[in-house]
Amino acid sequence: MAKSRAIPTLQEIEKKLGYKVDSWDYPNKNTECFYLDLRRIPESVYWKTVREFEEHERTKHCKVERTTSERALLELDLVHTAGCDDDTVSLTRKTNDYLYNHTVDIHLGCGFHLALLVTNEEALNTLSVAKLRQNTPGDSTRSLFRLPREIRDKIYDFAMAKGNWQIEDVDDFNRCNFVRSIGDPSGFYFPLSSKVAALGVSRQMRQEALPFAYRRTLFHLDDMDDLVKLLVAVGKVGRDNIEMVELAWKSRADSEFKWDENPNSHDSSLLLRTFHAARCIQLLKRCKRLHSLRLYLERDLINEISPDDFKAHPGIQELCSFPGIKVVQICDSGHEPVDGHGLAKWLREKMESSTEEEESGT
Repeated sequence: MAKSRAIPTLQEIEKKLGYKVDSWDYPNKNTECFYLDLRRIPESVYWKTVREFEEHERTKHCKVERTTSERALLELDLVHTAGCDDDTVSLTRKTNDYLYNHTVDIHLGCGFHLALLVTNEEALNTLSVAKLRQNTPGDSTRSLFRLPREIRDKIYDFAMAKGNWQIEDVDDFNRCNFVRSIGDPSGFYFPLSSKVAALGVSRQMRQEALPFAYRRTLFHLDDMDDLVKLLVAVGKVGRDNIEMVELAWKSRADSEFKWDENPNSHDSSLLLRTFHAARCIQLLKRCKRLHSLRLYLERDLINEISPDDFKAHPGIQELCSFPGIKVVQICDSGHEPVDGHGLAKWLREKMESSTEEEESGT
């Protein structure tokens, strides 16, 4: 029988890394802070060191050449801030030589706050929002812009095809689209779709057509962590115009944390999500035009959990306080409707009643 692999000690990892990751030099303990994948920063120095070492090993195999100006930018102890209306993003360099040595503070006007700990490479990507190339308008484009804006809007609305959006590779999305879009709170540069030609013609056409592209797109999210990242990344223009969302009510970050804390527990309440539930609902409430929401719940959850535990759970209560949605559907992970189940039916009715109360002004 093969021998089990020994777990390295903190001292062994530090020796390979070449330095110590001191706990005091990480973000303020009073602030809940996460990595880019929305996993919580552990309190343990050991697990922080493991994460630092994993990043150290990854960067050894994917060296990226930086220009002199880029390297100088990352050596400055400065706070870089970007804003759009009431939304702000601040990037701060920590005074250490760790790979994870920048914090990103995202504040949105709804009271939403997300603090991230990122690497040098991720910080640089945040500051390097991809810009559209300067296109020279053709004759047909110039003719379009001679029309009144309301006529152009009707053309965009009529010509925009329906689309579907989902994350194909989570790691790639985290390191590319998410981290780069953080630096653009307006959402203007978020790469929504390469198939919508109007979004790449010119800055003016992109600005005018982008809201219609969001309205015609159905967003599929396999995880509420991904929804939080998406609704931060798409910026104000995305949140103002998204109308249709399909969401699996689960969280990779939450599951890992809970099962690490309770590895032998069979309590079904552990399947209910807490970590990012409030942030998820905060951001969904910012989607002013959202009218259709399909939720996917694990069938084992709604079959095994007690009704009292389900209804009292903070995440479920957040969902019940969510007004404004015209169409609510609840399915299991196999995409089968479970609206007839007692708890799923109760949840759908509570969400729909919140909308009716909002419309009646009560």
